[in-house]
Amino acid sequence: MRALVWILIAMAGSALAEPVKEAQIDVTGNLLAPPCVARFPSTQQVDLGKVNLNQLADDSASVTDVPLLFDCQPGTKLDLTLSTGMGLTDGSVILTNRTGLGLLVHLRDKTGKPGLNLDETGTWTVEHEPLALTLRVRPVSLGNLPEVGSYSATLLMKMTYR
Repeated sequence: MRALVWILIAMAGSALAEPVKEAQIDVTGNLLAPPCVARFPSTQQVDLGKVNLNQLADDSASVTDVPLLFDCQPGTKLDLTLSTGMGLTDGSVILTNRTGLGLLVHLRDKTGKPGLNLDETGTWTVEHEPLALTLRVRPVSLGNLPEVGSYSATLLMKMTYR
């Protein structure tokens, strides 16, 4: 009988020492809408039309205005920074893939204040109406006139809100 008790104690001890083979962790949370949503696609094409070399030579190429609208919850602070994917000649002219051709770029709001240059961060507090900004783009010569042909450039926008 004593041997049977020792066997039962030994078996119970080894059963208690086995590791748990399964664990469950429940994770929950809530998804919220962002405080600002752009009314334009995250990737878009802007066609500046045709510009002749004479317009570049006398700096009279036309400006293309690109409206940028943001719907934000009242009281949201929105920070925007424009940067370039191909290089920058100064604070407002980005390089294109065509040697000798740049794009003069400014971001403006409806207040009439001077526009935002590239790699600068502008901050707007949005209250009861959508935030309306305008991206102004104009082709410019970078010294010697470029060769005739198509061109492209990439402009990146970083949007932070709080």
